[in-house]
Amino acid sequence: MVRPTQSVPSSIQPRPASAPAAPAAQPGAAAPAALDEVSLAAAPTQVSASPAPAGQTAAAVPAAPALIAPEVPELLTLEEAGSVEPARPALGTPAFWTAQARDEVDFFARVSVDREQGGFFTHLDADGKVTNPDEKFLMPTSRQVHAYSAAYRMTGDLRYLQLARHGVDFILAHHVQQAPEGGVYFTQRVDRSGAPLDEAGSALVINQQTYGLTGLIGYYKATRDPKILEVIRQGHEYLTKHFSDPVHGGFFDDVDPTTGEASTTKSYNSTVYPATSALLELAEIAEGDFREQVLDQVEELGSLFAEHFPDPKTGFIVENFTADWQPDWRSWQRQELGGQTDPTGRPFLDATGNPLETGTIGVGGHNTQGALFLLRADRLLRENGRPDEARSQAWTDVAKGLVDGMLERAYDPKHGGWFDVFVRETGQNMWHTNKAFWQQEEGYLATLALARLTGESRYREAADKTLEFWDQKFMDRRQEAGPDGRIALVSYGDRQTVAADGTPLTDPKGGPGKSSYHTTEMAWLAREIGEW
Repeated sequence: MVRPTQSVPSSIQPRPASAPAAPAAQPGAAAPAALDEVSLAAAPTQVSASPAPAGQTAAAVPAAPALIAPEVPELLTLEEAGSVEPARPALGTPAFWTAQARDEVDFFARVSVDREQGGFFTHLDADGKVTNPDEKFLMPTSRQVHAYSAAYRMTGDLRYLQLARHGVDFILAHHVQQAPEGGVYFTQRVDRSGAPLDEAGSALVINQQTYGLTGLIGYYKATRDPKILEVIRQGHEYLTKHFSDPVHGGFFDDVDPTTGEASTTKSYNSTVYPATSALLELAEIAEGDFREQVLDQVEELGSLFAEHFPDPKTGFIVENFTADWQPDWRSWQRQELGGQTDPTGRPFLDATGNPLETGTIGVGGHNTQGALFLLRADRLLRENGRPDEARSQAWTDVAKGLVDGMLERAYDPKHGGWFDVFVRETGQNMWHTNKAFWQQEEGYLATLALARLTGESRYREAADKTLEFWDQKFMDRRQEAGPDGRIALVSYGDRQTVAADGTPLTDPKGGPGKSSYHTTEMAWLAREIGEW
């Protein structure tokens, strides 16, 4: 991978790296008018920075020219939209996806915006109440910025652009760190005011670093603010310089910010997530040599995934590797199974019928997401002057094989939707039969993409049934009385987890790994893939 040489402009002034923080482990909307006709390519000139919260140094936020557009309403006016019943367009239409994006981001705008100290609250219960105001994480903040930026691009509603800027200001002031040797990286966990909470010198995890870029990339796509692009360049520079493996290719899992040295392990997280959280979209906005560098990285990661991840023995991908791409199962994805049973009470047996003592845990959504990554990456490369029929066919074949395997093992043909974790060697569910929000996105989009590319009815049927299950069981809409006494359907965003039949579970609506991102990304990509 080629290493960039850009330097951070002095006007951005990220926080010094003296105390780096490490990543921690892991309403109702106004009915959209005819806004599907808004040109997604028509970006505004730029948005002005919102005032810095009390105690925050204004110089930490890059200034931008005034917005050439009508005045943006105050954030507080968003709360007045809660009693308006959202429109319910036909499933899968562009208007449907625009309505879903509004449902999602309007809920988070009601409950998560910290208007006193900036940014967004991370921890929200099932009703949207803030459960811990004193801890904010980078990933949900960046993901909310991306969601608001995407909602703005879908609707033209300037409230969403202001909300996106609200999050960008907080990221630039409190999460961006200047690396002494060049580039910037992101701290993960801060308190409500933005002060770092994690120990200095803790490892920087690659997917949390690239998700730090996610919101900035989405915001830049909406505004074309050149100062934001410079921060993105510097984050990419640090990623490329410190996480890249020049010997065996790909990225390492984590880096010591004190020494700049990378670990010796690789994984799904260090391969697919950097591409889907940053590189695929970064290639759309980069120009010249920078774009070619990003396209090289996308192509390299796609080739590595297609070569090393599919596992014909189990039908699930391999997810953990050594530096030279040998399987290396570790942590919770390696389990001692002696004496354990699956959620139905069946024991785990090997191919000979004997008890399986040790097994590896696969994630259904990682398989469908990996398949979708290959399809999107190949399309991106072809659109950027890199046609390769052999690559396209090979990557499509791998994607089909993975999705076909998940249709047999992870898809629920009875209710619709996709299960979560499995013992790869037996294909049995591990621990539970619940369904997680983000895996519905990946399963839906992968089958939708293959339906568009192949015309095969089995992919279309799975996509349609997943979408129906999603809309009925994951989107949380409640009947409430508005100010005028009229009963209206109010959005409470998307649920994090439901049971196999769709029964809601009381999981939080917001946390370090959950915000408005996946549901809004699902809407954006579904509209895009619908045109393939």
